Amino acid sequence: MQNLLQRDLGLSLLSIAIFLGWLGLFFVFLRVLTISIKKILEALFRKS
Repeated sequence: MQNLLQRDLGLSLLSIAIFLGWLGLFFVFLRVLTISIKKILEALFRKS
């Protein structure tokens, strides 16, 4: 029973770690996207 609980805890922690990793990647992607959009808009408005 103890072994089963430990394995479930490990699986839960792994799932949380994977979820947080994907969340982190999503925020990094969002940040890069917003910075690139900002640069594009700045370049467009600087020309005109």
